Amino acid sequence: MNAAPDDFSPFVAAAEGGQVHSAHEAEAAMGLVLDGRVEEPMLARWLGALSLRPPTADELFGCMQAFLARARMVPVQTQPERILDTCGTGGAPKVFNASTLAGLVAAASGCPVAKHGNRSRTGFGSAETIAALGFPMEAEPEIQARMLDQLGFCFCMAVRHHPGAAHAAGVRRRMSVPTLFNVIGPLCNPASAMRQVVGVWDARLMQPVAQTLARRGCVHGMVLHAEDGLDEASVCAPTKFVHVDRGSVVDEGTLEPGMFGIQLHGTSPAPARSLQEAVAIAQDLLEGRAAGGRRDMLIMNAALALVVGGHRLSWRDAAGLARDLLDGRRVMNLLQSLLAA
Repeated sequence: MNAAPDDFSPFVAAAEGGQVHSAHEAEAAMGLVLDGRVEEPMLARWLGALSLRPPTADELFGCMQAFLARARMVPVQTQPERILDTCGTGGAPKVFNASTLAGLVAAASGCPVAKHGNRSRTGFGSAETIAALGFPMEAEPEIQARMLDQLGFCFCMAVRHHPGAAHAAGVRRRMSVPTLFNVIGPLCNPASAMRQVVGVWDARLMQPVAQTLARRGCVHGMVLHAEDGLDEASVCAPTKFVHVDRGSVVDEGTLEPGMFGIQLHGTSPAPARSLQEAVAIAQDLLEGRAAGGRRDMLIMNAALALVVGGHRLSWRDAAGLARDLLDGRRVMNLLQSLLAA
């Protein structure tokens, strides 16, 4: 494809013609978007055409490179090979903020966690919920680095670390489907996390996301999609996974609740219906007051985070560790330390 430096039309024509971008082309196209050099009608056509099929690993890798080249990174001292992220793509039914709470459980066990996240269309996603708990969402990267290095957890608000994405915000809000941006976000951790649990809304995204993680050098990663549509491990249905280990896609398979010592639930836990309810659910889970499907779902996702974060445990033993961390108030104590920092 031949395109002038500021000409976006060849990328739109290629996407609408069903062509696949090379990594170089994807990086160039996304660079123009992030630099604010693409008019909204053209961007809407490009994103709309790309949403008709899963992106390739080359396309994801190129777009990821464009994002990271422009990101406000977190200047951590902790080695990236140790840092875990549990950011998912969204775009799937949401029960509660399992990925963020699972990240806190992993951090309470000693795994350094840089949780990447953003605001939700619902108004009570991970960013809104953790902010309502009192977490400092507007912290500068240097403060985030100190929190991670000293306490083992920080929350990286995507819009603060990837300001160029604001140029696509209006188009994305007007589109009724998840876009390429939803897939790229979890791949662009601003603390350079090399351990990742990534839930995706569509099973067709699992392999390209896993291949992109591998190409970036991911030390340990799992890409998930539950058969009931969740972008997290489910207690109501099998959860498919693709496993990344030390820069290679090494395995794929299925996780069942029974592998974690959890009974299969017949119905999904009731989702939160407001920010107030989402905060109450989070507090109950972290205080060890919750029971039933929500607690089991958190235990299952926390166990995944613990293993990917570096604990050499079976799924069942990792679930047991997650229960101990919650019931022993180590997770709540960590959160209180973070809020006081």
